[in-house]
Amino acid sequence: MIYDVLEVFRKEYEAKGDKLILDNYQLKDGLYIIIDENQNYEFFIYKFEKGIENKELSLKDLNGNRRKDKYYDLAQKDYYSGYLNSNKSFYDKKIHNVNYLSFFVKVESFVSKDSKKLLDLNSIKTQFEAFVDYAKFTKKEEKKILKNYKETFQDEERKNKILQNYQFVAGNIHKFVDIAVENSVTNYIKIFFEVPIEEYQKESEIYYAIKIFNDITYSVNIGDDVYGLSDSNLGMGGNINSTKNKKPFLQHKTKKLVLPFMVLKDDALMIKRFFDWIKFQQYKNKYPNGAQFFINRDYKEKDLITDFDYLPIIIDKFDDSIYYKNHLKVVENKTIIDDDTIDSLTQLEAVVDEIFYNHQLKSNYYGDVYNKLDKSFANLIYITRNAMINYFKKYDDRAFYQVIEKNGTDFVLEHLRHNRELMAKKSLNLKLSLQHHKIKNKLDGEKIMDIKAMQTKMINKLESSDYSSLEAQEFFYLCGQVVKYLLSQSEAHEKMADMLEPFLRANSSKKLKHDIEYTFFKYKHKISLNYLKFNNAMSLIMAYEDDKKLSKYMDDFLVGVLSQNLFFIKQKEK
Repeated sequence: MIYDVLEVFRKEYEAKGDKLILDNYQLKDGLYIIIDENQNYEFFIYKFEKGIENKELSLKDLNGNRRKDKYYDLAQKDYYSGYLNSNKSFYDKKIHNVNYLSFFVKVESFVSKDSKKLLDLNSIKTQFEAFVDYAKFTKKEEKKILKNYKETFQDEERKNKILQNYQFVAGNIHKFVDIAVENSVTNYIKIFFEVPIEEYQKESEIYYAIKIFNDITYSVNIGDDVYGLSDSNLGMGGNINSTKNKKPFLQHKTKKLVLPFMVLKDDALMIKRFFDWIKFQQYKNKYPNGAQFFINRDYKEKDLITDFDYLPIIIDKFDDSIYYKNHLKVVENKTIIDDDTIDSLTQLEAVVDEIFYNHQLKSNYYGDVYNKLDKSFANLIYITRNAMINYFKKYDDRAFYQVIEKNGTDFVLEHLRHNRELMAKKSLNLKLSLQHHKIKNKLDGEKIMDIKAMQTKMINKLESSDYSSLEAQEFFYLCGQVVKYLLSQSEAHEKMADMLEPFLRANSSKKLKHDIEYTFFKYKHKISLNYLKFNNAMSLIMAYEDDKKLSKYMDDFLVGVLSQNLFFIKQKEK
């Protein structure tokens, strides 16, 4: 995956450089201080305002004036000064910068009542001293790399600047903390010394040279090239060889080299830039690196890729639209819903999200499903969402139609059990429409009931007292019709879902007949003794002898429950 996305990103980076990253760079909330060459300073406060689309407008001076003009300058300095992660801090983990031209610390490191969170002031001195020659890095691989910067470390002017910057920070940090507290800043204090940006870049290169790999002890020289383990998006819980490694299973224990993969040093830097860039792309954009790559990132850690795929095809408009038919003649707001067509994958995704998932699919594609949803519905999302991702995001419909066949009815039942009868009807309409589309396009599938023909046949059979035995499909459809009619006789305040549940749980035609008979005796006082159509229906149901599983014919039963009821249709005048 790494090299696939890197090839595309590299071309963009070579054309635009770090500006590709910095144009979308997001500062963290905090107090920002720029120190000029005369040690005069200027204060800025950044607090991200959600209501403002342009993030740069969230930067203000202490008087509350917006300072968009300083945003890019601060973004550059900030980008070249921050550590890769807390495990890659330069010295003390409470200090977050990696060069002598800046100083990053959190306000709590000076004001917390928890002594463990307070910064030891000696750490500031130790960190600046370490910048002089990086002598704290003692591994042989680190020493070998640092030899390349020998002239830099011997530069007396650089040494003097380090001393001056330390003295300034040590002498003013408490004043800056007070200003942060006075202005309700609770996150960062970030100090930058005003020098050409090239100096920031030069200093950051030293840090990256020894920290860009996950563990430099595993780096290998092959000819003039250096290979190592990329630290980006690995998720190995820190140093791969650490006793605290959270994911040791990623190591290749049976091989001489335990690393899962190795990259060139230059590629490791490019990978780092790629993840820096992708971190600030819109989370909803699943194709930030081009239409041929699907990339999903962790919602909180936006530089962590949780799903990736190469897309050989892209689907927008359907060659053959899906005919979304109102099979059940569903009425909404006193009007029969019109048939419609679904012409694109985006439209289908929206319909499936609304009808099947009750608007809970798109927000639950990844991670834990929203914990306030009913457990059975949450479980249904877990079971089916991968097929939805594969179709709607990766254009592979194979699992989608399998889910429609296997779980389509489950969505109808979920709606019914939560008293969403209208959504249950729409869901059954959608399932039947998708099944018809699948059969029409020779994608397999069982023959679907012709509801209008079934309705006409049953009316003729009941009105003519035709007692010929029922086929299984006819039996379960008629049972659904009778059940809905009987339950409509109830005057109790009991919800329809609760009354319908015993029938949905019937595991056989025999049990279903028993439950219908029991319910009939419960409401028989409400039904006319001379109601020929209903009496004939009960006779046909009670005379049915085949032992069939309701689960196999659940759609037929639900069509009976949810479609227009035969017993409320007036006999046509001759």
